[in-house]
Amino acid sequence: MILNKDVEKILDVITEMSKEDNYYKLLEEILEIGMQISNCDGGTLYILNEDKLEFFFMITKSMNIKDGGVDKKINLPPVDINSPSVAALCAKSKKVINVSDVYSDKVYNWSGPMKYDALTGYHTQSVLVLPLFDKEKNVLGVMQLINAVLFKKVVPFSYDVEKTLYSLSSLSGVLLDNVNLYQNLKDLLDSFVKAMVKTIESRTPYNASHTANVAKLCNDFVDYLNLKNYDEIKPSEKEELVMAAMLHDIGKIIIKEDTLNKATRFASLLPLMNERYDLISLDLDNKYLNKLLNKEEYEKELNYINKIKEFVNRIENITFLNDDDLKFIEEIKNKEYNTKFGIKKIFEEKELECAYIKKGTLTAEERKEIEMHVSYTKDILNEIKFGKKYCHVKDIASNHHEYLDGSGYPLHLKDKELSKFVRIITIMDIYDSLRSSDRPYKKPIPVDKSLSILEEMSNEGKLDKDLVIKFKEYINNSL
Repeated sequence: MILNKDVEKILDVITEMSKEDNYYKLLEEILEIGMQISNCDGGTLYILNEDKLEFFFMITKSMNIKDGGVDKKINLPPVDINSPSVAALCAKSKKVINVSDVYSDKVYNWSGPMKYDALTGYHTQSVLVLPLFDKEKNVLGVMQLINAVLFKKVVPFSYDVEKTLYSLSSLSGVLLDNVNLYQNLKDLLDSFVKAMVKTIESRTPYNASHTANVAKLCNDFVDYLNLKNYDEIKPSEKEELVMAAMLHDIGKIIIKEDTLNKATRFASLLPLMNERYDLISLDLDNKYLNKLLNKEEYEKELNYINKIKEFVNRIENITFLNDDDLKFIEEIKNKEYNTKFGIKKIFEEKELECAYIKKGTLTAEERKEIEMHVSYTKDILNEIKFGKKYCHVKDIASNHHEYLDGSGYPLHLKDKELSKFVRIITIMDIYDSLRSSDRPYKKPIPVDKSLSILEEMSNEGKLDKDLVIKFKEYINNSL
């Protein structure tokens, strides 16, 4: 007859199965409950992986041993499913094995336990081995219990206990089935994320490591916050943040490659511009030879067009224009030459926009296009069913350019509208961009200067001041 307290324990397991996110932790608890119900001294939970039974969790109370589980892998070789081991035979036969005394038993091979006894001084006597299988009777693992105790003496596992634990092992099988399903779905999602990151990286060589860097910074900074007791961020929350970091630039898939990879001011326009200036020079040569220009006029015009060409090629590779540069652009912007090849302007409309870029390499239109990547990120992630576990990924990823004072983009969200995790990823994204060494249009900014920029932005009300202070502490402690 099943005791009321045992029924209660099994009901507790069923209740926990509906609430617990960490199924592996629940498996640990199931082994411990099985040991409580049977009042046994030892227990091992194996999980079947292909044709091997891997040690997942093991306890021996009399020897004060508790090994494995969620956070620690047991350093023992797995059991081959085709070996004569009792655990392997249980898995293959899908039947319960209940033996009162292994040393007098002639049916099964007990060389493993006997060898363990000889090495440790333990004495294995009664053993109960139960298969864990899913609703389709596929074996997923094995629960092995050792030395039932009654009045301080080792006794056989009773039939009532066996029946009770068989019910518990069935629950364990359902749980393992959920674990496998969850892991398969997680592996699928992880592989999708990696494929998306690889796609982004293949389109632009200039921030190929940015995604991985931001994800690592998020992961390590959260660990630091927890370690210092600055915050209590759950593993599931950290996992969600890291996934959002991996996907935060996914919208760049839609941005035109010419814009995404624009490392210089004129980029693909420059060869055509140089060709035009050479045609103007050639036309000047022709006019001089045909005496349409005298020597003084010819040299003056030729020197001027060469000066323009030299200037244009110089500013192509600089990302900041001074007042003199802007003044010269103003001087030449409307200049044009009537040549035998037609009217040749110094600047076409798009070229003049590029010439006037005071800082960086992008025109206002191109910068706006780049900024659209966060909106595209949100649109793409809207199409993915993340489920409850990753329900915040979309918002974290698509808001990483928002600032607390509302000056960010694209929605100009403010303070209370931005979660702690959005604030973290924003700081990590800016820091890695400042420190990046794989962008041809700028050199990496030193650590101290980068941290000063973050501090300045926090003082301006753009970034979370408390998080910036703690991030600076983290970076300085990690150097």
